Amino acid sequence: MAKNTGKLSEQEFERIWNKLGKRAWAWRVVDAAEVRGRTGKIGFTRSAPSDYIVAYNGVHFAEVKSTQDDTAFRFSLLRKIPSAMAVMILAAGGDYLVYIHRITTDEWFCIPYQLIRDNSARSLTWKELERHKWKLATLT
Repeated sequence: MAKNTGKLSEQEFERIWNKLGKRAWAWRVVDAAEVRGRTGKIGFTRSAPSDYIVAYNGVHFAEVKSTQDDTAFRFSLLRKIPSAMAVMILAAGGDYLVYIHRITTDEWFCIPYQLIRDNSARSLTWKELERHKWKLATLT
């Protein structure tokens, strides 16, 4: 299986939102990979709170993660600084969602960050995530 960089899942995430036209807006937050892609040089930027800011029935921060794990979504996929910012955003009354692309089955899940913050385990099994399947991902 090819190395999972997450880029294909991010492209799919954008495509899903773009299908909604003017009913939704997803803005990609600039990161070091984007700077490198635009300039051809290693770029340094400040840590971002999330991968995207999405406007759809309100506004929320969106972190997109992809995994090839057969058993669970592992919290170790989440980076330290964005996770700390997610906790601050929640404390300030904001919304922060984690979108998970299970590559092996091409399923998407959407969970509020609170579920991760309040969970003493280090992962959520696919069975536990079943009720969090992302319905917008199945739009045609």
